[in-house]
Amino acid sequence: MTLHVWDRADAATGRSTRRRVLWATVLVVVVALVVSAVVLGIRRNAHQGQALDPQNPGREGAQALASVLRDRGVQVDVVRSQGDLVDTPVGAGTTVVVTGTGELSNETAAAMLEHVSGAGRLVLVEPDRFLLTALRLPVDAAGPTTVPDTVTASCTLDGLSPGDRVVGGPQTYVTTGPGATGCFPHDQSFELVAVPASGGRPEVLVLADGALLANSEITAQDHAGVALRMLGHGNRLVWYLPTALDIGVEDTTATSEVPRALGPLVFLAAFGLLALMLWQGRRFGPLVTEPLPAVVKAIETTQSRGRLYRKARDTGRAGAVLRARTAKRLAAYLGLPTGAAPVAIAQAAAAAAQRDPQGVVALFTAPPPTTEAALVALANALTDLEKEVRRA
Repeated sequence: MTLHVWDRADAATGRSTRRRVLWATVLVVVVALVVSAVVLGIRRNAHQGQALDPQNPGREGAQALASVLRDRGVQVDVVRSQGDLVDTPVGAGTTVVVTGTGELSNETAAAMLEHVSGAGRLVLVEPDRFLLTALRLPVDAAGPTTVPDTVTASCTLDGLSPGDRVVGGPQTYVTTGPGATGCFPHDQSFELVAVPASGGRPEVLVLADGALLANSEITAQDHAGVALRMLGHGNRLVWYLPTALDIGVEDTTATSEVPRALGPLVFLAAFGLLALMLWQGRRFGPLVTEPLPAVVKAIETTQSRGRLYRKARDTGRAGAVLRARTAKRLAAYLGLPTGAAPVAIAQAAAAAAQRDPQGVVALFTAPPPTTEAALVALANALTDLEKEVRRA
């Protein structure tokens, strides 16, 4: 009979174990599926918030322009790192457009120019002054200018008509050397500057306002025609979006005012804060009550209170406490009612101890002691009186 009971218990335990393993497996599979879905969603939407990204359908993206270029037979290759750019072949029929030029440094800009030297055209969108200097272009950023409603090209370039009009932007450029051609002029500066090809460098177009390529502005004025003719110059377009991850540790960039050590310092500070929380933080949990294993005697409490009075040098209060406790005990011994006056208790105690009533009343009504010697004398006198009453 006992064997059958153990067999049933073992079978129940086995079923419970298999059930737990099954639920654990299901939980792991569900977590893996959720993580995979989140990762895929992040990868799919990673570029939808980046300005002038050809895969961004938002207002600041450039998906509309890229789609129209593909419809017109132009092959659009999107490159998001310098490593991928180096692996991408660039020929005479290729136009290279660089958006997000603020992520370039001196070193990465020089490497980019060297790789695209055989391209038919290089378009730089809103380049900073340091980038123009690094590429040795006869172009410089202009100072503050007025922003007109529209600007006419007023120049002749391959794919650009003198009558083309665009919306004016706040940033403009000026030419600093021979050969450079400025288009869309206002306030002696230009919205677009073209630098002809020279030894080891393709034709370079410097575009001051990247909003001309954005989805929200592509239909304004002649933006669509200018953008299509400017980027569809060849049969292939390489759209390069640099990333700060390409910048080496020893490299410097003039566009970033944030020190490179900020990231590691923030990580170190966060790690230190977490370590401090784990070290000093208390453990959360319900409060529990436990009986103390020791019994505290009343005499210890009395002695501790006496030490406090002594430390505070409050002899008057200590004397008052001695008189009150003695009067309470004497009243109980003598059968007097609770709350009896100290004088009545003193007279009854004097009668019981056969003492002089005036001397006993003085023990309870005299001024409080002002010195430790007087307090000790009062305590001894009260103790003697209480002993005599108890004997009586």
